[in-house]
Amino acid sequence: MAEQPPGEDGRRRLILVIGQGPLVEVVRRALEEAVEVLHLPEPADNEIRRAMSSEVDAVIVISRDDRVSLRHALVVEHLRPGVRLIVTIYNRDLGAELRRAVPNVRVMSMADIVAPSLAAACLADDLLSVRRSGGRMVGIRRGADAPVASPLALHPRNRGERILTNLSSLVHPFELSARTLLAGLLGFVMILVSDSIVIALALHESVVDAVYAATKTIVTVGPSPRVDAGPAWLKLYSAAMMLAALAFTAVFIAGLIDRLLDRRLVAIVGSRTMPRQDHVVVVGLGQVGLRLCMMLRTLGVPVVAVELDPDADNIRRARQYDIPVVIGRGSSRAVLQRLSIARARALAAVTSDEIENIAAAVGALAIRENLRTVLRAGSGDVLDETRALFRIGAVRDVYRIGGTLLAAAALGLPAEEAFIVEETVWVIAQDGRLEPFEAHLETAGAGASATDTGASADL
Repeated sequence: MAEQPPGEDGRRRLILVIGQGPLVEVVRRALEEAVEVLHLPEPADNEIRRAMSSEVDAVIVISRDDRVSLRHALVVEHLRPGVRLIVTIYNRDLGAELRRAVPNVRVMSMADIVAPSLAAACLADDLLSVRRSGGRMVGIRRGADAPVASPLALHPRNRGERILTNLSSLVHPFELSARTLLAGLLGFVMILVSDSIVIALALHESVVDAVYAATKTIVTVGPSPRVDAGPAWLKLYSAAMMLAALAFTAVFIAGLIDRLLDRRLVAIVGSRTMPRQDHVVVVGLGQVGLRLCMMLRTLGVPVVAVELDPDADNIRRARQYDIPVVIGRGSSRAVLQRLSIARARALAAVTSDEIENIAAAVGALAIRENLRTVLRAGSGDVLDETRALFRIGAVRDVYRIGGTLLAAAALGLPAEEAFIVEETVWVIAQDGRLEPFEAHLETAGAGASATDTGASADL
């Protein structure tokens, strides 16, 4: 990485980084060779005030808590209005309000930055990232010398596929409450059909009268009056049907109450039904997991999320976005089998715990050896050791991708998105050009625009 030239006054540029964690460390490493970096892990307002008394050229605020990011951003803007300010905020509404109040701020979300790379890995081995460009989706693929961009063919489910999915959900409901409710309904239908046939044949009733008498049996009002004068076997049969109707009524009511009172994370019909084939299983419904689910939905790919914590904040958001959610451990063989992992397109393990991600991937591969697996990584050390023993699929170092893009934004480079190829992070400029971060930094340091270099790929 080339060293950034000093400013007009002969000094090296100074960038203040506020926050702590792996993402902050990546940002610092990306910046320190080019500029001076001042790091404040958990600063109070007076510490930020002292730091801003220096000739700070840009400020990066990084935190997993949007409230902390907002607080620090407002303090920085108050102390130095107009300074280049990069803030990580996950909540899109909060980010929009901050942009409105502070025009010079650039709001970025770690989840939004890395979701395209993770989604691409779920679709094809050679796909590095996906992005929207000019109203269409574009895929960035591996090329002979450099990544190349091409239109991405989307295959949204048609009406027939949606109908088949809903029918499959009705026949094989996922949740216990749905199975209980369906069992009660099927019991009613069985009694109605069988009782109508028996009454029509035994008593020579019309179809309408036979159905009417069978309906009276279902609601336990009683059989047709002609049954009272009928043979003994018919009386015994009608009595059995009334007892069965009473039992199925209890089953149906139990399922209905359970559906009404419990959180319905998977629907019986509709867009939140459980996909059974060619879907992606996303393990971990944190910020990255939810954004990945939304990205896959945009691409027309059926998706289901697995979350261990039943009280996770994003479960409610997933329901709002019609994403089916299963509570359980993503590495559990029983859970994976219930999710039809043998017929899935891919599994993406994107929790913040690398060990759990590895366990989920290995568990899925034990069920289906050729399954495409995608893992969210941070340090990479544990994954490198594990890949020597197991066949683990695509690994995406989300901190390197996100941290490099944040560093590029702080340096004022025209980088909008980022993805990783082998060990190199590539950035996508505003005009759609692709080039490695180092080359992009050298170009910016030399005073040339990104469009002047011939080494970058064009979108």
